[in-house]
Amino acid sequence: MKKEARKPRVLLGKIGLDGHSRGIYVVAHGLQQSGMEVIYTGIRQTAASMAHTAVQEDVDFIGISSMVGAHLSIIRKLREELQKLNASNIPVLIGGIIPEDDYDLLRAMGVQKIFVPGAEIKEIAQCIRSNLEGPQWVPEIRGSLIGRNIEELHLLGSKCGKCGQVYFPSRRNCPRCMDEKNIEHIPLSDKGTLQSYVVAAVAPPGYTVPHAQGFIDLHEGGPRIFSLLTDYGDAERLQIGCEMGLKIVECGRDDDNIAIVGYRFKPL
Repeated sequence: MKKEARKPRVLLGKIGLDGHSRGIYVVAHGLQQSGMEVIYTGIRQTAASMAHTAVQEDVDFIGISSMVGAHLSIIRKLREELQKLNASNIPVLIGGIIPEDDYDLLRAMGVQKIFVPGAEIKEIAQCIRSNLEGPQWVPEIRGSLIGRNIEELHLLGSKCGKCGQVYFPSRRNCPRCMDEKNIEHIPLSDKGTLQSYVVAAVAPPGYTVPHAQGFIDLHEGGPRIFSLLTDYGDAERLQIGCEMGLKIVECGRDDDNIAIVGYRFKPL
């Protein structure tokens, strides 16, 4: 007999004074109809109450609705409260009126998916279910990427809570102050500024030529990272100070036929 899949548990709510609740009612009903357990806390919640409820109810996802432009402060406070409860691993979704200019900021704060008006319930449900099914990829470089689906991968770093240093790829300790107890794994920005680069005519086996690589200062306070470069044409698009964007590439398959994926940066 086939074992019945566990029902996902989803916490939905609105933080702050935002009283626009019709949309989140529809989402709550739709997810419930799709076979999920939905805990709806209502409007005018606090970040602390949402975080505590998420831990008490042992939810798989937290969904936040924001319609009044307070999404950045709401997510920042919610992530801080989850961190206090050692529950920063609970994925967070957000939906509502979200300007595209804020997408990178929200992802850097740990938001896994952003849903704008017009998103379908089946899209939200698929995002949640794919999270429970587990990732179908392995990183080319350990600790470098985070996300459930290849289409939604982002750079993963770590931040030392003692000295504030940010590292990439993520680490279990801080080489600067040797602290091991206050390390937080954080998503990093998908964009950065090219600081230096080189285009080589010779490369190791498995790499094409010309072979470009460079150092990039990530936005949103991220560290300077080393990356292979791609999609730069005849190299004229590469200029010191130009803006670069993340590109996820599939590098092959492992012994279990799971995709091996890596990160590259391309000129924007």
